[in-house]
Amino acid sequence: MTSIAIIGAGLAGITLARELRGVAEVTVFEKSRGYGGRMATRHAEPYQFDHGAQFFTARSAEFKQVLQEVQVQSAMVLWEPKIITLQAGQKPFKRDWFEPHYVGVPGMNALCKALAGDCNVQLRSEVSRIMREGAGWRLTGADEFSYGVFDWVISAVPSPQALTLMPADFAFREAMDAVNFSPCFALMLGLSTQPPLNFDAAVVRDSPIGWIAVESSKSGRADAFSLLIHSDNDWAQSHIDSNPEEVTELLISALHEVTGISSKQIEHKVLHRWRYARAESFAGEDYLLDGSNHLAACGDWCQGGRVEDAFLSGARLGLKLKSLLRFSTS
Repeated sequence: MTSIAIIGAGLAGITLARELRGVAEVTVFEKSRGYGGRMATRHAEPYQFDHGAQFFTARSAEFKQVLQEVQVQSAMVLWEPKIITLQAGQKPFKRDWFEPHYVGVPGMNALCKALAGDCNVQLRSEVSRIMREGAGWRLTGADEFSYGVFDWVISAVPSPQALTLMPADFAFREAMDAVNFSPCFALMLGLSTQPPLNFDAAVVRDSPIGWIAVESSKSGRADAFSLLIHSDNDWAQSHIDSNPEEVTELLISALHEVTGISSKQIEHKVLHRWRYARAESFAGEDYLLDGSNHLAACGDWCQGGRVEDAFLSGARLGLKLKSLLRFSTS
């Protein structure tokens, strides 16, 4: 049976692995200690934070169908927050969502865990190099540790990271290089008492902050009052290499300006930098498949940047690969 290595256990990589079960021997390599990629959840008792993607929607028939599966239904719930727009010196106004928005339960990464099922996922396994060996590809990690030789290798990580891994003769290096990402800071705050906020989530204008969510308002979360602050992307770009303590204090100051919350109320604070938070331009294809080299890449950055786009990229690449593999063995 054909052996396939997938690099990245985010939604695109897990969806691809799920699609290929039964037609190939698939191993997913993930450098971090958990599933989800940017669908990330962090625990800091008694607090809990979805510090990457905050929610997801479903517009395509393919994604809607998968979300109806029993094991997936138990890993998600509808989120209906009171959501407003905030701007310093201006009266807040209510925003409306005109389609269902969902969150994973008990955290955003629950969706990837549910879809993974019995897929072979190797956590804390960072791939640092892909080298041609015979008709296949050898994957190596730190200190030249070998993960083995595979017939196919597929990258399911942000395109800038994929570019550092893919060999020079990968047919779509130029397409990947054209994709642009913007960064974001995620500030996780635990408060000693619940402030009198009139929202569960807020879009913030003309501020270093772009988004505020009351994490404890989401179903299945820890009860302790927690806030997730996402910075404005342009602001993050201009502060990407700033001292983390300085970034934290600037964001807390901006939070005080729009909500009145002071630093004295904060008993837990952690900053996370997402260097590749949001794709701003795309590859223009559902996936990038180099059949002659047995290499491919997928991810939300291929077509759109939403959570659902990651799923669609992985699912459609999986369908294409199944067709190729079945044809090659017939």
